[in-house]
Amino acid sequence: MIPRDCKFPGRKEDECVEVFLRKHWILDIKIGLIFMILAMMPLVIYIITAVGFWPTEILVGHLIALLVFIVYFMFAFLVTFIKWLNEELDVVLVTNKRVIGHDQVDFFHKEVSETSLTQIQDVRGVEKGFLGSLFHYGEIVIQTAGEKAIFEIKNVAHPYDSARQILEIRDNYLARHSS
Repeated sequence: MIPRDCKFPGRKEDECVEVFLRKHWILDIKIGLIFMILAMMPLVIYIITAVGFWPTEILVGHLIALLVFIVYFMFAFLVTFIKWLNEELDVVLVTNKRVIGHDQVDFFHKEVSETSLTQIQDVRGVEKGFLGSLFHYGEIVIQTAGEKAIFEIKNVAHPYDSARQILEIRDNYLARHSS
């Protein structure tokens, strides 16, 4: 969650961001660990083969194997970067007038959904598992009456507090505009 910001692309008149939801930092650690495992596998294989078959001179086969491992490492880094980018670009903005969801589905596929605060029917925060309870992260599900029935963002920090805050924003909006 960030403080109120009244400058963002697609902003309507008198609209400010009340809640900004993005993924928890623990997801970066998970992605980093996956990268480390992917990167270390060929390095371990190369070290074992190099020690087991220690050459007295550098052979062409060793240079080709090294080139293959470098290409594999670059590919593993690229896949990890794309995974991180896809997770980092998933955000939900709750303004004083509407909810805007940016969902990065694939590297070149993004979906943007929005609905009015009057369309929000239910907001649910869920923490699952040991790590979710320990680090207080989980998912937020916003049930709406609009075209896209559910706004969902997983691995968000403090889902209960954020869900309560979204409901308060909706209630305040409804109270201001019901009279």
